Amino acid sequence: MELYIKTIGDPNHNPTEVHSKNEIDQLITQIETILFTNKGEVLGDADFGCSLNDLLYELNANEFVVKNEIDKQIARYCPLASKYRVDAEVNFIRGEVRDEAFIDITIDSQYMISVSSL
Repeated sequence: MELYIKTIGDPNHNPTEVHSKNEIDQLITQIETILFTNKGEVLGDADFGCSLNDLLYELNANEFVVKNEIDKQIARYCPLASKYRVDAEVNFIRGEVRDEAFIDITIDSQYMISVSSL
């Protein structure tokens, strides 16, 4: 059972939900948790989380490094990822003030999680 963690303002927020019943929703929650958690924030597992802000703003980070970390975290911490096809794509685009990162994670070619550093 996965707890329902969508907050007001999230797409498809349902204030009456207590836990996610759908496996895809559970997998999306697991992936979002990994993406938005910094290493060291989870007691008992210092390696959990992508630390995206740190990773994206390292001087030597590139698309391959970021994608590799996301893939590694999903493989290790998302048990449902072995049941569904999960593909991550990372693109850096040169911006006016700073470069921008776009991360798209697709589940079974149907569901997408998108994150940008805008």
